[in-house]
Amino acid sequence: MDRLVFVSTGLFPCTPDAAGRVTSDLLRALDEADRQRATLVMVDAAVDRVSFEAAFPNVTLVEVDTRIDQDRFADSRQHPPESAYSNTSAHWRSACVFRALSALSESQPIQYLEFQDAGGLAFCTLQESRLQGFLPDATIVVRLCGSHTALMHAEALPLSIEDLNLSDLERKCLRDCDFVIAPSPAVSEATREMFGFSPEEWEPRVVCHAPPVLSGDVTGVVHAVSPASDQAIVFSADLRRSERPDLFVRGVAGFMRQCPSYTGAMKLAGHCPDERYIAQIERLVPPMFSERASFIPELAPHTREALVGGATVVCPGASPAREMAAIEASLLGARVILNETNPAFGEGTRWRDGVNCLKFDGTVDGLVGALERNFEDKAPLTPVQYAQEPGPWHVATRQRPLWRVLQERPLVSVVVPHHNLGSYLTATLDNLAAQSYRNIEIVVVDDASTDAQSLRVIDELAFKEDARLKIARLTANVGLAAARNIGVRLATGRYVLTLDADDLIHPRFLEVGVAALENSAEFDIVVTPAGYFLDGEAEPTPGEAANFCDYAMFSGEAVVAGLLENRFSTATALFRKSALDDFPYVESLNCYEDWSLFMRMCDAGRRFLVTTDVFFFYRRRLNSMVHASRDLARKRIEYGDLLRTSAPHAVAQKSRHLLIGIGAAVAGNQAGAEPKVIEEPLDNTEATAEELIQGLFGPGGQYDEQVVFASLKASRWLERKVPWMIRGSMLAARWTWRAYRFVRGRR
Repeated sequence: MDRLVFVSTGLFPCTPDAAGRVTSDLLRALDEADRQRATLVMVDAAVDRVSFEAAFPNVTLVEVDTRIDQDRFADSRQHPPESAYSNTSAHWRSACVFRALSALSESQPIQYLEFQDAGGLAFCTLQESRLQGFLPDATIVVRLCGSHTALMHAEALPLSIEDLNLSDLERKCLRDCDFVIAPSPAVSEATREMFGFSPEEWEPRVVCHAPPVLSGDVTGVVHAVSPASDQAIVFSADLRRSERPDLFVRGVAGFMRQCPSYTGAMKLAGHCPDERYIAQIERLVPPMFSERASFIPELAPHTREALVGGATVVCPGASPAREMAAIEASLLGARVILNETNPAFGEGTRWRDGVNCLKFDGTVDGLVGALERNFEDKAPLTPVQYAQEPGPWHVATRQRPLWRVLQERPLVSVVVPHHNLGSYLTATLDNLAAQSYRNIEIVVVDDASTDAQSLRVIDELAFKEDARLKIARLTANVGLAAARNIGVRLATGRYVLTLDADDLIHPRFLEVGVAALENSAEFDIVVTPAGYFLDGEAEPTPGEAANFCDYAMFSGEAVVAGLLENRFSTATALFRKSALDDFPYVESLNCYEDWSLFMRMCDAGRRFLVTTDVFFFYRRRLNSMVHASRDLARKRIEYGDLLRTSAPHAVAQKSRHLLIGIGAAVAGNQAGAEPKVIEEPLDNTEATAEELIQGLFGPGGQYDEQVVFASLKASRWLERKVPWMIRGSMLAARWTWRAYRFVRGRR
């Protein structure tokens, strides 16, 4: 039997989150045949196996602890370590899940694989399914349970760049999966609008399936509980700003003032991740009602269900994800009051005012009025009609074509721009000659090199009898962007790889990239993480179980974070030539020309695939363009030029002044700073952050770039040649520090 696999970070009652409740109810609703082939992959959540086996008999449990650095080099993999994922830790977690699923699939094929939308855990698995035919027979779906992006849209958060990168991962998972499982059409439409998908791209892949509600005894309830003057009014959601506990407290307090005959209490029975926010909500309770208000963050499941089932439950939040909590409360027998501005509770939904719920207009006064109707009119309510639906694994059949091994091997053109890098060019060409994919042509564009070694190497290449090699010698220096454009125009392949003259790629990169693009016509670009190696050290050995000195990580379609930092790709990527024909490099840019290219492609809807393995080896040279020191004014100009030429259309047209502000912030400028090189501060002034950085890392500084570069080379040499010296030095330093603390403590 093929497996049904569910990936989750929560499981009720082990975790209090809504996603954990959905997972628990899905597993409990499985029939015996499906339980026999079901597997739960729990990520970073402790589960007692004895309790699990009692609650979910015959369901297999696989636990993934992403704190463990496991299997990164198994089967010749070259996966980066956790420390490399500077974009977001969620990317690392998705790689750990992919490796766990890879091991799981070796014992039994996977038919259906379900992820939840929060956290982007499906990212690496989805990319590898498109890149290398991973899980060729599986239908891979993402269920909408409440993503981090939805939370970002629903309430104010102290956002960081990691939040934006996480949002890009979540969006990419929804775009690349086979199906999106939505609890209702309203939730589906709200999610589509939030991420900016077109109806044509989104709607054919949506399967509406509300998860079963099996928490507590929800059978046999015919009518909602009758209202009583001492009946509790309950807020059962987590205490987050997006759930509007403030609206609940203000509305219930207003009702208590207006209806002195009501003697019941308001109860907030939800988990709160922020103690300061609890204090803020507590201050909203008028002193006269303080003894009738209680905050109950932790309740046993049966106690919570008993409380909800005998109460009036208010759902004031406007997030469609709240519908499942409202359904559960209604089926338990509660009288539910809903915010009709929530798309899940509006017109045309299963919720009918005065029949199975009461509705209000989303304001405090509206809630007061709804509570008055509830307790004074005493209208009978019935539980919401909620039909049990078959699992999506029975109806969502994979429509993506099966992975096929290539019979035809289309030509790949490798464009290598070159300027005064003769000492590296030969190694780069040798690296290309060692590719497992043999049908390539190499287009070297010499951008008017001037040093003797480069001229000699180009002369030798020009006379070399190799039909796969083209040499274009430019008489004038046109710059990197223009040189790449010339190379693309000279290329005759179906695909184009851009590679700088001092860098290297993994021998299998072209083979993997071409197979992926041939199998997935809707994608145009294959990008890869970069592994950095120091100039002068041994070139990376593919398959070697060793880390690089540094990494660069990417999410491909960096729709949100890509405006602030380049998380699209390095300059080295495999393109359909048609994509580069449509989007040439902007030749007026002195740098960021690759960032500009990817930003424009992404804005136009072109799609990226991202490898989990490191297939690009970047040579870190002291005098390279990337590491050349630039003053603050130049950084401001360069980033502003990037936004001027390449910002997403909607932002560029509607938020021109915002772009200027973003440019200043990202470049490190302060408000009011003049666009010129900042002078040395006087002794009685405080240095800016930028000046401090320049003072530390600039010439002669404590962390002079040349000193750091030399130190890195020395440390790498010691790691390879005499690792015992490194370990011994660290041990000696540790004991010296302990002795110092011991002596100091006795004084």
